[in-house]
Amino acid sequence: MIFVTGTDTGVGKTYVSAILAENLKKMGVNVGYLKPVETGGREDTLTLKNVLKNDDDLDLMNPINLKLPLSPNIAFDVENVHLTLDEIKKKIKNAYKTLKNKYDFLIVEGAGGVYVPIKENFLMSDLIKFLNLDAVVISRPNLGTINHTLLTIEHLRNKNINVRGVIINCITDLSEVLYYEKTFETIEKVGNIEIIGIVKNKEDFVIDFKKILSGE
Repeated sequence: MIFVTGTDTGVGKTYVSAILAENLKKMGVNVGYLKPVETGGREDTLTLKNVLKNDDDLDLMNPINLKLPLSPNIAFDVENVHLTLDEIKKKIKNAYKTLKNKYDFLIVEGAGGVYVPIKENFLMSDLIKFLNLDAVVISRPNLGTINHTLLTIEHLRNKNINVRGVIINCITDLSEVLYYEKTFETIEKVGNIEIIGIVKNKEDFVIDFKKILSGE
């Protein structure tokens, strides 16, 4: 089981999750997907359902769904969705348990970055801790990624969450990124972390699936 998080919204968590899901399935892994909280519709959940071609109900794959593309805590407020934090956690936990019992491996994908509030002061990182999962951080290659990636890793470690590694999703083509190799080296050295994947596109990627599956 793994929690896929990212340095920000739009960094490609769902894109990478789909690649992970599709290739793990090809490897013979019985893999499922959970998007505990999704705002702005169900595009992410539907993407993974299409990739996995499973029979799971959307409300199981995505137990907390909000219509507006906002931070969950704000969407709860402006949409007048009156769920308590305990109710939210219970719905997510029940979905997680059901899917965990059905699949050998589960990809759990967050919404936004690790410091995004879900409800009150319960953050996305608190959800990772609540589910007792290791994290994989999806990052980007271009300018600013060192700061965003290292801050994300530090925050997760401060919550005693194990980070299995970083996957760079090339939302900017590497040919357009000056000295990207040195950027990657800096992330690994300063963050004491391994970059376990580089994704250029769905057909061109290198991912250490052993690290994804077991962290070893």
